Amino acid sequence: MKLLPRHRLHLLLAIGLFCLHLTVAAFAKPSFGLTMFGDSLPCLLILLAFLAVRENFTTRSGLLPLFWKLIAAGLASMLVSQLYWLRYDSLRRFGAPSPVFGDSLFLLAQVFFLFALALRPHSSSIGRDLRARRLDFILLALWWFSLYGYFSLPWQFVTVDYSKYNPSYYSLAFIQHLVIIVALAVLWWRNPGVWRRPYGHLFIAFTLIASGNLLLSVGIDRGFYYSGGFFDTPFFLSLVWINYVASLGPSLQPSEDARPGREFLQMRWTARLAMLAILSLPVIALLGFFQKNIPPGVSAFRLRLVFGAMFALGALACWKLNLLARELIQSVRLTQASIENLNAVQHQVAHAEKLAALGRLAAGATHEVSNPLTAILGYSELLADIPTLSAQDRESAKTIQQQVHNAQAAVISLRNTLRTPAAPIGGDKSSSS
Repeated sequence: MKLLPRHRLHLLLAIGLFCLHLTVAAFAKPSFGLTMFGDSLPCLLILLAFLAVRENFTTRSGLLPLFWKLIAAGLASMLVSQLYWLRYDSLRRFGAPSPVFGDSLFLLAQVFFLFALALRPHSSSIGRDLRARRLDFILLALWWFSLYGYFSLPWQFVTVDYSKYNPSYYSLAFIQHLVIIVALAVLWWRNPGVWRRPYGHLFIAFTLIASGNLLLSVGIDRGFYYSGGFFDTPFFLSLVWINYVASLGPSLQPSEDARPGREFLQMRWTARLAMLAILSLPVIALLGFFQKNIPPGVSAFRLRLVFGAMFALGALACWKLNLLARELIQSVRLTQASIENLNAVQHQVAHAEKLAALGRLAAGATHEVSNPLTAILGYSELLADIPTLSAQDRESAKTIQQQVHNAQAAVISLRNTLRTPAAPIGGDKSSSS
C-alpha cells in the first residue's frame, strides 16, 4: 500500500529515532544525560504518532473522525505524562517529587484508547446520539481512577512507600493493557475484511506496551532499571507501530455490520459493565477491610474514596438512565405517531379501493346502458323513416330519439366524471376554504 507523503515522513522520522535509541542504548552507560535522552525520546515519538493520527481527522465516514480524535487524545495524554516524567527525573536530583500526575495521565490515555475501540469504527450502523457514549467514557475513566486511588494513591498521600506504590500501579496498568489487548483480539477475529490489518497491528503495539510496562516494573522492583536503556525498547517500538497504524487510516472505511442489532447488544453489555463497575467497589472495599498489616490511615482513605466513587458512579448511572428514559419516551411517541399515520393511510387506501370498485361498477353500468340506448336510437330512426307512418307516430319516434339523446348525454357525463381523478382525502385545507 502506498503511504501519503506526510504519513511516510512521520513514519521515517519515527524509525530514525528508534534506530538512534538502539544505538545509544547499546553504547551509552547509565548517567543523568542518558536519563534525559531516554525521557525526551518518547516525547518525540509520541508527538510524531500524534501528528500521523491527526492527518486522519478529515475522514468523513461514520465515526472514523471521532475514533482518530480519541486515539489522538490518548496520545496527547501520554505525551503530557512523558513530559512530566522528563521533569520528574530532572527534579529527582534535588528532591522527591510525586509520580501521581504522570501516572494518572498515563492511565487516562489507556481509557481514551479503550473508548476509541468501543466505538467500533469499522461499523457504519452506529447511532448518531453520542450523549450516552460520553457518559460511558466518564464512567469508565472514573472507575479506573477509583481503582488507582484505592490501590496506589494511599502509598503517596497517606504514607510514602514506593515499595507498595510501584507494584500496585504497574499491576493496574498491566490489567488495563490486557483489557485493550483482549478487545483488539476480539475485533481482529470478528472483522476479516480491511479492518483486520489495523486491529492486528494495534494488537501488536499494545502487546509491546504491556510487555514493556511489565519489564519496566520488574526492573524498578529489582533496582537495575535506568531510562534510555533497552528496558524502554518495547515501548518505543510500540509508538513506531502506532505511527504505522495511523498511516493506514486513509484506506479505512466503515461498512455495514454483519450482525443485526449489534448496536443494541453493545448498549446492553455497556449497562451490565456499568452495574458491575459500581458493585465491584464495595466488594473491593470489603476485601480490603480484612487485609492485614494495613495502616489505619490507609484504610480510612480507602473507605472515603470508595464512598465518594460509589456516589459519583451512581449519579452517572442515574443520569444515563434518565437520558435513556427520555430517549425511550421519545421513541414511544414517534411510534404512536407512526401508528396513527399508518391507520390514516390504511383508511385512505380502503376508501380509495371502495371508490375504485364503485368506479369500475359504474363504468360497467354505463357500458351496458349505452348499448341498448344505441339500439333504441337506431330503431327509432328507422321507424321515423317509414313513409306510411302517421304524423302522430312520427312525432312519437322523434320524442323517443330526443329522450335517447338525453340518456346518452347523462351516460357520457357520468363516464367523464369517473375519469376525473378524485381529490386526496385530508388534502390542503386552504384550497377548500
